[in-house]
Amino acid sequence: MRTRTGAIAGWLAVLSACLGCSTAAEITPGISEPFHGSVVISAGNTTGVYYAWSEQLAKQLKVTNPRLRMTVKKSDGSVENLDRLRSGAADLGLSTVDATEHPARDDLSPAAADAEDAIDATSVPLRALGRIYDDYVQIVVRADSGLHTVSDLAGRRVAVNTPGSGTALVAGRVLKAAGISVTESDLGVADGTAALERKQVDAVFWSGGIPTPSIVAAAGRTKLRLLPLGDLAAALRATYGSVYRPATIPPGRYPGTDEVATLASANVLVARADADPRMVTAVLSTIFGQRDAIGLAVPAANATDRRTAIWTGGLSLHPAAVAYYRRTKP
Repeated sequence: MRTRTGAIAGWLAVLSACLGCSTAAEITPGISEPFHGSVVISAGNTTGVYYAWSEQLAKQLKVTNPRLRMTVKKSDGSVENLDRLRSGAADLGLSTVDATEHPARDDLSPAAADAEDAIDATSVPLRALGRIYDDYVQIVVRADSGLHTVSDLAGRRVAVNTPGSGTALVAGRVLKAAGISVTESDLGVADGTAALERKQVDAVFWSGGIPTPSIVAAAGRTKLRLLPLGDLAAALRATYGSVYRPATIPPGRYPGTDEVATLASANVLVARADADPRMVTAVLSTIFGQRDAIGLAVPAANATDRRTAIWTGGLSLHPAAVAYYRRTKP
């Protein structure tokens, strides 16, 4: 009992710190009646975990909010999701915490940097609803290749994902830390793994939940291997801080793959600072109330935990999210 009490006290202390940007008057109490508006979720590509999770969230939201109008939009990933939120083209978006911390221009592709510039003048503050699950950096190669380390990719053809994705962001950082140049392709994870099977690329970068369906499918047809980050993990943490943490992908998460050391970055669900508090409450009530149902379809969702949901990196919680977590202490 003493240990649990201490944990709750610590949790409340952190939650109080999350209120740094909000006054008490701004915090909206929970609203229990169904939300009848419309919600657009900017997800990821249709073969990734972001999209699958967003579809399940939309499905479960409709159960308790039957008049809700839900739209799940595919996207190139974290950077594009955040841009859509700032421009008002989406109400919710998923992002890794490294992308929420506004990457420097030299960490972005030219296309992504131009998109950031286009919205900077009218940028709207963003707020987190909660930490959902972690993304793992995955570098996929054919098992019959001679590639065993990131350095082995020098001069190779590498799919780094689309310019608006969190994968492209972290891929650029990994390659920069390794001090190597590659021939980059902007193929997403599904097209990238298909090209890998055809030997049209030598490696595929992916930052996502595990297992990712398109990699599972490819590994069922062609024997694949995951490259370890090795000493690069420490270098990335030294440069970019706690947005990355050391992690291990267990053996067998993909057919025939061994355990591999890598980095993980938390995913957060993000909304605009002016998001309707009723929507925020309805969404969080569904995420945690229907977690098991969502997790049946999307295993990564089983990692969603109310006790760690408030750990959203440098992005402050939405006031309605703070009110929700205060009412539903672990």
